Amino acid sequence: MRTRRWLAPAGAGACVALLLAAAPTRAAPLATLPGSLPAKLTEWGLDASQVSVYVRHVEADEPLLAVNPTTPRVPASVIKLLTTIAGLDLLGSTYRWQTDVYTVGEIRNGQLRGDLYLKGFADPYLSPEAFVGLLRTVRIKGVQHVSGDIVFDYGYLAPPEQARGDFDGAEGSAYNALPVALSVNRQVTEVRLFADRAQQRVGVYTEPPLSGVVIANQAQLVEAPCRARDHRPLVQFIEATETAGPTLRIAGTFASACPEESVTELILTPEQHAAAAFDALWRELGGTVGGSLRLGTVPRGATLLHRALSPPLGIVIRDINKNSNNLMARTLFLTLGAQRAGAPGTLEKSRATIAAWLSARGFTFPSLFVDNGSGLSRQTRIAAGDLGTLLVWSWHQPWMPDLLSSMAIAGVDGTVRRRLRQEPVAGRAQLKTGTVRDASCIAGYVLDRNDQRWVVVVFVNAKEPGQQLGAWRGHAVQHEILRWVYRGPPQPNAAAPSVPAAD
Repeated sequence: MRTRRWLAPAGAGACVALLLAAAPTRAAPLATLPGSLPAKLTEWGLDASQVSVYVRHVEADEPLLAVNPTTPRVPASVIKLLTTIAGLDLLGSTYRWQTDVYTVGEIRNGQLRGDLYLKGFADPYLSPEAFVGLLRTVRIKGVQHVSGDIVFDYGYLAPPEQARGDFDGAEGSAYNALPVALSVNRQVTEVRLFADRAQQRVGVYTEPPLSGVVIANQAQLVEAPCRARDHRPLVQFIEATETAGPTLRIAGTFASACPEESVTELILTPEQHAAAAFDALWRELGGTVGGSLRLGTVPRGATLLHRALSPPLGIVIRDINKNSNNLMARTLFLTLGAQRAGAPGTLEKSRATIAAWLSARGFTFPSLFVDNGSGLSRQTRIAAGDLGTLLVWSWHQPWMPDLLSSMAIAGVDGTVRRRLRQEPVAGRAQLKTGTVRDASCIAGYVLDRNDQRWVVVVFVNAKEPGQQLGAWRGHAVQHEILRWVYRGPPQPNAAAPSVPAAD
């Protein structure tokens, strides 16, 4: 490699000295909160020890603002950024999950003389429409009657290590769905209610349809405007007993002027939900089954009949980050381990995969612990400076547009659609939020009024684990920092970013 030597002409020494003296030197990052924010913390019942902030220009070597940047914090759902960044870098934006259909036996004249197997590979986006499409294709490929059993293979992921209600007791809430290898409609039952004027009753159906679930419709349709005193529908799920199957009880009143509405609930186990949906949809398509629906493993020698693919990862992560979908994030996290270390996917395999990936990219995050990849955890920890460094590095990766488009836009959509709507920063900040009882956090990219791009990370945690923080306190701190960045903080004196290079 040729080295150039620049020689100053005689008599130019003074000029060189002046140039060197005038060259800007890098200032140390600001270590205190800007403006009146320190005083406002007291008004909001906070102190600086509860707050971590990291602000850095995407082309800078160092942050402009770093307050408690190495303190491990509970990030809540902001940890989904690490999960999706790892997914994009390890799997690629075009990665697709699959759901396979196998047959054992001969197909003749529309009849499969044997068993039909469905093997899930953790597709987090298997909607009712996609599931119907899969079953319709099976019919098109020659199977109408299955003389044997319908067998569901869940072996790609290990069984969940916890129960749905372990995090907060809300076992029926959709956000508490646990990752398994085959989830239909995110394991959610949507109970749809509408004014059936033709029959003068309250119409009820579920999405997806579920065989074996009894709908006990006792609701009353009332001719009235859509107002609270006349519109009080009640949906109650009653678990199966020895004498009766699982039941959805619909009661209360439904005002005739109200539009269709839905109630979402986790009412069956993932396995029961998938089997009930299969049976109902298969019969709607004219299919029949001679045997039973059960769990099992695809045997050697089975014939692959059909492979259904999910949308690409670059699309799926929009639900993960914009809408903070926990099940999709947890499924992606487990997929990383299963892809690297083989099935069944486990939390330990995925944690090891994340650690190896970070090390290979040149990162050392000593405070990091990722529980399940979604942030629905009180054990997950990361430092604001570490996440900020990862976001700066991500800005320079080829998949950066997919990451950016997956994040919620302040005042526009996702989890920040109602925040900062009437302020200049609206539409110029792409963010991931995170909220649990003891943490309120935000991280992402902000375009300031001078069209300079900044990484911003703000973590606010309660003083003690398990305490109530109050999300509004975290929001107040976050909004002040976002406003400050938008106004255009002094640009750091930096050349090209010295971040770990991509392979």
